[in-house]
Amino acid sequence: MAANRHRRSGRGAHRVRLAVIAVRIVALVVAAVALFATRGVPARKPAAWLTAAPVAHRGDWTTGPERPENSLAAFEAAADRSLAIELDVQLTSDGVVVVLHDEDLARMTGRPGRVADTPYAEVAARHLQGGAETVPALSEALTVVNGRVPVFVEVKSPPQVGPLEEAVARELADYRGPAAVMSFNPYSLRHMASVAPDLPRGQLSGDFEGEDLAWYEVFLLRHLLMNWASKPDFVAMDLDLVPSVTTTVQRGWGRPLLCWTAENPADAALAARHCDGVIGDPGSRS
Repeated sequence: MAANRHRRSGRGAHRVRLAVIAVRIVALVVAAVALFATRGVPARKPAAWLTAAPVAHRGDWTTGPERPENSLAAFEAAADRSLAIELDVQLTSDGVVVVLHDEDLARMTGRPGRVADTPYAEVAARHLQGGAETVPALSEALTVVNGRVPVFVEVKSPPQVGPLEEAVARELADYRGPAAVMSFNPYSLRHMASVAPDLPRGQLSGDFEGEDLAWYEVFLLRHLLMNWASKPDFVAMDLDLVPSVTTTVQRGWGRPLLCWTAENPADAALAARHCDGVIGDPGSRS
């Protein structure tokens, strides 16, 4: 009986060792897949200008109508202060690239209407927050900046990848200043790589709370596990999610880490500790 107990004990210990080995193998496989998925580094060094200056989120705007977000006045003010500029772009119904964050015009112009359903002439005539500034075209914004500071163009994710990316690529093809594109959608950046391979790309990420995404899509996007597709030059992460294993791995791959959105000096200080650059609202800057 003692011998039987000894054999059973030996078999049990053997099974435990096999289970531990199996778990380690699975962990190594998962880690290898994750490292492959998060890499996707372009065959070039990130440009130094990507992190050389603080990035003014939607320009250097004010809360009133004088200098609204994503306005030519806000871009002029940012360039005058030597701040890089982040701006958001969408397509009008007739295919013009305009600068506006929201899909609907209501918040910024006081009248509803989806940008994608509205022709450019009507969008361009809308006044921002009741002031003199109107919704600008990307071409107008680039003319105002005129290469003085870097421009980070966030490509808003339309239902169909292709038309907006190609229109942005055309706008930036002849621009003579430092410019990069960013998107939360890795397939948008992959398309940008095919039509404008020399343009620096930035993969945006956050918690994706409230987005119409399946849980596994949120997991992949939040942890930058689609970088194999987008092959970004840099990443831009929600400041609430740094530092993390995900951002540490990205910096380990040699990618600059920009963080968004700093709203106050405390946010800016946090970004200075954990990020290579910061995208911030006016309240984050002295």
